[in-house]
This record gives sequence, C-alpha cells and structure tokens, in this order.
Amino acid sequence: MLKALIFDMDGVIIDSEPIHIEVNTKLLQDMGITIAESENYEFIGVRSEEMWDILIKRYNIPETVESLMNKQKSYKMQRFMNEELEPIDGIKDLLRAAKRKGLKIALATSSPLHFAKFILNRIGLKVFFDKLITADHISRSKPDPEIYLTAAEQLRVLPEECIAIEDAPLGIQAAQSAGMKCIGFKNLNSGDLDISFAEYVVSSIKEIDLDIIQKTWE
Repeated sequence: MLKALIFDMDGVIIDSEPIHIEVNTKLLQDMGITIAESENYEFIGVRSEEMWDILIKRYNIPETVESLMNKQKSYKMQRFMNEELEPIDGIKDLLRAAKRKGLKIALATSSPLHFAKFILNRIGLKVFFDKLITADHISRSKPDPEIYLTAAEQLRVLPEECIAIEDAPLGIQAAQSAGMKCIGFKNLNSGDLDISFAEYVVSSIKEIDLDIIQKTWE
C-alpha cells in the first residue's frame, strides 16, 4: 500500500537547478576556473561538501571545503533573495491531493536545512511537509540510499510503501536502492539527463495522477 511521497527539491519542487549552476560557475570563474556545462550536471543531487571536495582535488584549488561552502552560501542566498520564486507548475495541487488521501510527505534534498526551509517558506509549501531530510541529516550523497532510508524511517513507513519524485539519475538511483519506486520528472532545466530507468516518467508534474498510481500499486 502506498503510504508516503518523498520529494526531491531542486528541479522538482522549484526550478532552481539553473541558479545553482550559475552560482557555482561564478564562484569557480572568480578563481580563474571554467568548467563545461556537462560538468555542472555531474553534481546534481550531490551535497555541496562532496562537490567542493571533488573540485578542489580536480583543479588544485588552494581553498578549503569550508571556505568554498561559505562563499557558495553567501552567493546563493543573495541570488535567491532577489529571485521571484514560484513552485513548479502542478506541485501544489499534487501536495494537496496527497494530503487529501492521507499520505505522508517528506522532502529529501541534498541542499542544507537552512536553504530548504528558506525555499519552502518563500513559496508557501512548508506546511505540507511532515519531515525535511537534508544534507544536514546525512553523511553520504545520492546515489547512496541513505537520504531515502532516513526519510522512510522518519515518516515511520517502509521504503516499499513510498514513491520518490526525482529529476536526476543520482536521485532515482538513490530511491531505487532504498527499495522505493520512483517517478522521474523530465525537467529540461535540469539538463538533458537520462531518467528513463525510473518506474514512471513524466514531462509535467501535472501528469502525476495518484488515483492511477494507487491502482497500479495494488
């Protein structure tokens, strides 16, 4: 029986991946480093701590992970504070439908807790979420299943009673490795990513019909 929905945030709840890429690209350019667009997409779903650890080694950056994360946080908050933020089309209706059906709802994001709360409050959706699982609560990034296993545990449901909604391969792999089915959202602003291995693939959040999913589940 389906008991819970678990949502990724960036690229699923809010169309934020282009802004994350813009911020990271600017920070690297300030240090004289130019990376290919495809290299940016490599880090979708990866915690900032792990991303900067990889990039420091790859480009011999003479800074610490902590200093780069602090700069990234400052850039990012300035950028998002000045942005007109809206949830992705169809998300609010889907959250309402899930609540009407009595489903539990969690967030599973590689972003830090302060940023997840900031975004959800800004777009008026925090009230829908029973649990927020973020980079602050895990030690391993997607595709490791830790974040989804933690979400299921916090919601007090079994992984097989959950459906995850993701826009990137690493997130889908994480959910499936946790024993969950996954809806892959083909968000073109998240890059031309192969999400065909998700159990369900949609090009719009509005295509997600919980009645059909529950019948298929049974």
